[in-house]
Amino acid sequence: MVMRKLLLLLKPFNVYPPSNVTNSQILNYLDSRRKVHLDTFKFCQTVLQKKPVEWKAIVRNDLSQPINDVDLVVTIGGDGTLLQASHFMDDTIPVLGVNSDPTRTDEVEQFSNEFDATRSTGHLCAATRENFEQVLNGILEGQNIPSLLTRISISVNTNQLPTYALNDILTAHPCPAAISRFSFRIRKDDQPFSPLVNCRSSGLRVSTAAGSTAAMRSAGGFSMPILSQDLQYMVREPVLPGPFSNFMHGLIKHDQMMDTTWSCKKGVIYIDGYHVYYTIQDGDTIQISSEAPVLKVFLSNQLLRSAL
Repeated sequence: MVMRKLLLLLKPFNVYPPSNVTNSQILNYLDSRRKVHLDTFKFCQTVLQKKPVEWKAIVRNDLSQPINDVDLVVTIGGDGTLLQASHFMDDTIPVLGVNSDPTRTDEVEQFSNEFDATRSTGHLCAATRENFEQVLNGILEGQNIPSLLTRISISVNTNQLPTYALNDILTAHPCPAAISRFSFRIRKDDQPFSPLVNCRSSGLRVSTAAGSTAAMRSAGGFSMPILSQDLQYMVREPVLPGPFSNFMHGLIKHDQMMDTTWSCKKGVIYIDGYHVYYTIQDGDTIQISSEAPVLKVFLSNQLLRSAL
């Protein structure tokens, strides 16, 4: 495939200015983050101007239509920018993530007693400013091949939701202090693969392999090989799971599906964070599976080695 047209999707530059911060150290830190992000964007522009490609840049907040008519999407920001891009992409266009503002270990240690100095998470980003041109050259020359990452398909009352999750979904009551009531069963080929499990908890999280290192692992789940086609699920903070305690956490294999029935007056399905969500109500049925178009992502060699 010859790549001629590229789209640059940018993390906004106005996310860093604080509203009520007066601490000079924090102000300097935030200003540094903004400058590093801007400098990375300018550097990537300079590199692209030397390449035999057409390209345009837009801020991710201005993205409202499916991405098409390009050969490659380059996201400049962190994993959040790549996730947002994925919601507008099918399985035909690959994406390269550039971490524009990587965390600095010395900075985190220096300010550990003052504030959280963690910068952008770039787990799915194969490039930084330092190696962007090298990675891009490998893509343009056909030496770098994108990996196929599994996404989550969600249907509500048999109606397919238009957004696929690259990281995870969380189904819960909109109030975090409220109990979520639901039941679920895993099935294969229309045959039950697990008993019907009735739950009272703080919600249900389902992640892909790509998302297993995020909230799922923080909640006590396990990291999965990045190219796995299985999904991992976890009932959050179950109330008296009783005889079904073994079913509070497990896998939905690539040839299986989870059927869930929601039993609260209100509910929300959050996709890859809180920006994209769909409301549900008592009696709604939710089908969750990995039967979604994959996403083509250029991954770092380090991340690919960890999957072996």
